[in-house]
Order: sequence, then C-alpha cells, then structure tokens
Amino acid sequence: MTNGGSALPVGEVPMEVSQAAQARGLGPLVSERQLANMRNRFLLWLVIALACLGLLIGVSAIGSKMSVFDAMYSVVRFIGLFFCFGMVFAIGTAIRTLVVGNRAYFVYSEGFVYRHNGKVRAFTWPETTGLQSVLGKRGDAAGKLSHYNLLVQGSEPIMIPIQIVNGRDEFLDHLMAALNRHGRPIT
Repeated sequence: MTNGGSALPVGEVPMEVSQAAQARGLGPLVSERQLANMRNRFLLWLVIALACLGLLIGVSAIGSKMSVFDAMYSVVRFIGLFFCFGMVFAIGTAIRTLVVGNRAYFVYSEGFVYRHNGKVRAFTWPETTGLQSVLGKRGDAAGKLSHYNLLVQGSEPIMIPIQIVNGRDEFLDHLMAALNRHGRPIT
C-alpha cells in the first residue's frame, strides 16, 4: 500500500472512510493519498505573512531614516517591496488553503473513496466514467499536466493532484491500474 503526501501514518485510514468502503463493498485498500492538514498549512502561510510584515516594517524603519538621494534608498525600497509582495502572496495562499480544505483519496480494489473536509463519498468502479488529465493554462504551466479529474456519474469531477516521488506517482499508478481493469478510459 502506498501513501502519497499523508498527514496520517501509512495504513491509518479514518474510521468514516473504512465504514463507507465496507458499506459499499469496495474490498481491500490498495493505495491512499492524504494531503497535509488544512489548519497546519493555513498557520504556516499565516506565519510567513506575519514574518514578511515584520520584515517590511523593519525595512521601512531603516528607509525612513535615509535620504531619498542616498544610493541605498532605492535598494531598501526594493527590499521592502519584495517583502510586501511576499506578504500578499502568503495571505492569498493561506486563504486558498482554507478554500481547498482537507482532502484525502483512497483506492480500493472495487472502488474509490474521497474525503473532503470530513465529508466522505464512496464510489464503485462502475459508477466512474474515467480519468481525465487537466493541462495548465497560464504562464510556465501552460500545456503541462496540472492534475487529474476522476469523473463520476452524477457528480462533480474529483480533482486529484500529482505528487511525483522518484519519477513516479504510485497513487495515480494504482488508480489508473484499477480504472484499466474495469474498462474506464484514461484521457
């Protein structure tokens, strides 16, 4: 069994996920991916934003004592601007972390379980319609593989992030193998 990006130890499946898998008869667990805890990610980005704010205040205090004609004044202003943009980026990322929430994915021999912010959804392989690759649309990511969407009948697609370790994403390998065994297309 693999565990890509787990917040829990390998093999520790939340009880509600196990219950949903048993209720749907999904068989044994093949692979799991649990993303880092939302609260921890939010707090990390908030601390980074506060650190940038503190550094911005420190740099502005230094810059306020300089003459605008001093050669170092421009350098200090640039550094302050760097910390300002860093703070805005960190706050934006912290807010995005709250919006995305806690997510976990579980591949079973006979189905798939998705957990998002405590809500568990279980699907058998016949209820899925395939796996769709999604390409980036902006900047350097344009045209490059961004993530996959698991397509499920009567439901919104489930976004599955890519986490490559040593040139492979074992979780996606297991998911694709299960979909192939059940005749589901991967595009």
